Formats: sequence, structure tokens, C-alpha cells
Amino acid sequence: MPFDVLNDWCLGLERDLDPAAEMLYFLRQEIPNATEVDPWQLEAVNSTAGTIAMRVCRQAGKSCVLATRAVRRLKQGHTVLCLAPADRQSREIGRKVATYLRATDLVVERATQTEIETSNGGRFISVPASGATIRGNSVHEIQIDEAAYLPGMNGGEDVIVSVLPMLRDDVQNSQVVFASTPAGKNNHFAELFQETKDDVHRIVVKGTSIPRLASRVERLRSQLSATRFRQEVEVEMLSDGLSYFDLATIENATSMENAICPRL
Repeated sequence: MPFDVLNDWCLGLERDLDPAAEMLYFLRQEIPNATEVDPWQLEAVNSTAGTIAMRVCRQAGKSCVLATRAVRRLKQGHTVLCLAPADRQSREIGRKVATYLRATDLVVERATQTEIETSNGGRFISVPASGATIRGNSVHEIQIDEAAYLPGMNGGEDVIVSVLPMLRDDVQNSQVVFASTPAGKNNHFAELFQETKDDVHRIVVKGTSIPRLASRVERLRSQLSATRFRQEVEVEMLSDGLSYFDLATIENATSMENAICPRL
């Protein structure tokens, strides 16, 4: 019995010191046979950049990253705001956070469908992306799931503008995390990858680069159109989310100045 207690203590210490061990422990609350954390997931969890942009294929585990980051924040008594285009999407992250919290020593004092409060002052708030209803909070981290599909003008920029002022003044400890599959180039999320800003930590994860998704990728390859496969699996930012060729390629091919074989 004493050795069992010592073993549990050592495992707990390992999780406290090693983010990979901690995240794997969280994943096993949902997937008992999980064996490892993907390198890109650990990169995203450990990032200290002010802005993190994750362009990730579906079912790769980005919601697990968001939930892990949220729990790590809650352990510090921080406040996390998670928003997504639909209420269902933001609540899904909340459910993962609640599951992962049960694997920690934190005590949940209050929990609703949209908010979790822990005894050390931590708060997790999940809301749909409506600028009219999400103003007024002061948070350490903003998580924006399916950021390429935000509603509103300018590709969701109006929603971003409404939430950024919620970040606390402690710049060294405040972060914004964008996560999404791409949806063309005409949105705020796409601009994070097109503009050359040094303060953005960009992570791009293709389904074809994740071995555990191999069978799913091949099934999608046979079922989706080439355009959809490039967007959903290879996370390419196509011109409008639908076109096979990028508009710039089409323009150069038909331009009298830039075409390979210009019209005479």
C-alpha cells in the first residue's frame, strides 16, 4: 500500500512537470487506450506566443488542445473565454474541460452548460460568437474555435474586435488561440497565415501527416471531391473555399502580362 501511494505521487509529479504526460492523462479520460500526444499538440499546448493560429484538419485533436490549455489556465486561477460560430461547438469544448477537470485536484464550485468556476478562482466561459452578448469579461486567454467560419462582416473581424479588448493588460500572460479548418482566404483567420507577422505562432496540420488518421484520410479521399479533400484534409486555403484553382493562378494564366502563353 505505501508503494502504491508513492507511485501515485510520482505519476502526479510527472504530470505536473511534463505537459505531454499531463495531456496524455487527460486524453485517456476520453480514450482509455490513447498512447501518445501528437508533436503538434504539444507544441500548441506549450506555446507562449501572444497569438496562436492552428490550421488543423478535422478530427486531428484541436479541441483536445483547447481543453488542455483551458485546464492548465484554470489550475493557475485564470479565466478562459471560448467562443465558436455555434453554441453547440463552444459547449463541446466546455464538456471536454469538465471531463479533464475530473482528472485533477481542482474543486469545481459551480458548473453550468456555459460556465465552470473552480475553488481557486478559475473560470471557463463558453459562448457563441455574437459580439452583442460576449462583451464585458476580463480574461487571460481567448479561444476561438472554427475561427474561419465566424459570422459577421469582414470574415468575422467584427467578432474579433469585440473580444480582443477583454484580454487582461498583463500582455506577457494573455493569449489568443485561433483554431479552425480553412474556409477560403477572405476571412480574418486566413489573414493570420497570409500576413507576415512575427508575433503569431502558426501551426499547420494536414490529415495526411497524421498516421493514426490514415484509414479515415483514404476514405475521405474516395468520397470527397478533389477540392473538398484539399480543403478539409490538406487544409489548403483555396480562394473562396470552393474553387479548385487559386484565383491568383487563374488571373496569371489569363493575364496578357503574366500568362505563360500570353495572348498576342
